[in-house]
Amino acid sequence: MTEVSEDHDIVIIGGGLAGMSAGVRALELGLSALVLEKGEDEIYPCNTRQSGGVMHIGFLDPYRPAEDLTEVIVDRTANEADRALAATLVGSGGRLLDWLKDKGTRFVKFNEQEGYRWCMAPPRSLRAGIDWQGRGPDVVLQGLVAQFKELGGTFRQGARATALIMEGSVCQGVIASIGSSEERFSVGNVLIADGGFQANAELYEANIGGDFQRVFQRGARTGMGDGMRMAAEAGAALTETNRFYGHVLCRDALHNDNVWPYPEIDAMATSGIVVDASGKRIADEGRSGVYLANALAAMPADAMLYAVFDAAIWEEPGRSARIPCNPLLEEAGGTVLRADSLGELAAIAGIEAAALEATVEAHNAAIAAGTLDQLEIPRSTTMRAWPITEAPFMAIPICPGITYTMGGISIDGQARVLDREGKPIPGLLAAGAATGGLEGGSDAGYIGGLMKAGVFGLVAAETAAETRQLDKSATLPVMPKSASVDAPRPDRLAAYPMLRGVVRYGKAGGIAISVAAAALVLWLLWPVLENWAIPIAAAAGLLAGVVALSFVELIRLITDLLLPG
Repeated sequence: MTEVSEDHDIVIIGGGLAGMSAGVRALELGLSALVLEKGEDEIYPCNTRQSGGVMHIGFLDPYRPAEDLTEVIVDRTANEADRALAATLVGSGGRLLDWLKDKGTRFVKFNEQEGYRWCMAPPRSLRAGIDWQGRGPDVVLQGLVAQFKELGGTFRQGARATALIMEGSVCQGVIASIGSSEERFSVGNVLIADGGFQANAELYEANIGGDFQRVFQRGARTGMGDGMRMAAEAGAALTETNRFYGHVLCRDALHNDNVWPYPEIDAMATSGIVVDASGKRIADEGRSGVYLANALAAMPADAMLYAVFDAAIWEEPGRSARIPCNPLLEEAGGTVLRADSLGELAAIAGIEAAALEATVEAHNAAIAAGTLDQLEIPRSTTMRAWPITEAPFMAIPICPGITYTMGGISIDGQARVLDREGKPIPGLLAAGAATGGLEGGSDAGYIGGLMKAGVFGLVAAETAAETRQLDKSATLPVMPKSASVDAPRPDRLAAYPMLRGVVRYGKAGGIAISVAAAALVLWLLWPVLENWAIPIAAAAGLLAGVVALSFVELIRLITDLLLPG
């Protein structure tokens, strides 16, 4: 049975960060909006909700100058990213953060690395395993859904979009399966924001290749590629679709839910070597963990793969990740093999011993000689190669983990879907992991899924508002598309005047306390000790200053972590 439902200015397919950012922004701009979300639970599964919640552009602060951010996008994607999409991302990255803050999103600085400056609060705990409920992304998504409903948006769950309604080359609506019925929605714009196709075995094998069973689903397992399929049927062009974002995981993830989605094994694999049971390297470990995950996915389904490293790597890179492999993997029950020699390690792991010893010898010699590019499989130097020399020698059985696919619907910088001639399809928009053009390419370059989703969600709503403005000849309050990344930012401590005073004037205050303490001690002791009171007063002043300045530094550290900006 097909029912005809009410008209809307925009129908959004998918309730992740891309869809809900677009929905709330559309309502702010005076549009009527409907979200179709196929998940039926109140806390429906999606990759946004289960992500780490870190907002970055190529692991740089989105508020950085545009040239810095553009350079990292070009570098990470081997100059294959679409320049128009990169310009939109760079131009609106800081604006997205400001918009999310305005909607109540809290951020913390997870650690001192620049890429973790803006982490949705509360962050994941420092432990292995599944830990997303009640964490930052889950809280943010719940908040956006609530605001969408409060602003008058219609939110339909258990609704799976199945086809676009096309009149010639113009998109005029969408058909969705909702319960036992099929409903048609006539709209001014359709926004596809339903994620990638990572959970669809047929699409995965047709586009990425390899055995679908080879990859472990470390995300929400909801991305079926419906939006990409519908867009292609409507005449949309697709970008390259042969890469995905993911990480190297401990193979125990196949039967132990405590070791995924974290910790990743990337640091072990990129610092050491990755071999199969023959003892030979199988890929260039020096590019990135994301590249390695793609390389592992192309291996035969029955191949046993290992990250091989030593004690020095385990103690340094092994502790460097946000949720580190050392010691969390073993605490969660993950397998870490150890031996006093490579031969013993090979016997324990089931690796051909002589070949492993030869592989490690060649690896170490190439590091010493600076000839990594001359190895049988040349190694890049984006990620530092460590020699494998310090016992115990170690290995972790590994497998590739997929989070989302990095190719899809072709769009322009305004989030308009492009046809096979490169022209916008009227009425059709797309955002988030359903789209391609920014990430992927020969290096499997990763730029930042949440940032891409949120930015193009906002931009899609603004494009829809401009379209309806033309249709209705009305004036809509559309914000500027690009806020300068160098523009003054809001005072993060405006609501905390006492804290602001400590942060801004604490150093001067500490010095004043030091001087005052010295003066007080001198005044009290001079009548009794005379000249001997001077060194005592100086020592007391120094001690008071150290205590005061240490307190100020502690307050600044806590403030920087809880209120980055």
